Amino acid sequence: MKTLFLMRHAKSSWKDESLPDHDRPLNKRGKRDAPRMGQLLLEQGVHPDRWLSSTALRARRTAELLAETLQFAGEIEFRSELYHAEPEQFLSVIR
Repeated sequence: MKTLFLMRHAKSSWKDESLPDHDRPLNKRGKRDAPRMGQLLLEQGVHPDRWLSSTALRARRTAELLAETLQFAGEIEFRSELYHAEPEQFLSVIR
C-alpha cells in the first residue's frame, strides 16, 4: 500500500513585505525546524519514493532541507500548479 504525506512548509519570513508571496524565504526558525522534522521522519523509517513540491521559495527550501536530512536519492519535482492549489489540483498532480 502506498502512503501519502502532505506537509506544509516550515516557518516563513515576513521581514521584507515588498516580496511577492511566492518569493518569501524561510525565517531562522524555519531553517532550523525543517531538518528537525526530517530527522523525526527518518526515525520513523520514512523513505519517500517520490517528492512533489510547490515552486514557492519557502516550500522549495523546506523540501530541500527535508530531502537532505532524509537522504532522498531522487529528484524533487517542483510543480507550479501546487502553489495555491485546490484539493482537485493536488489529486490531479499525484495521480
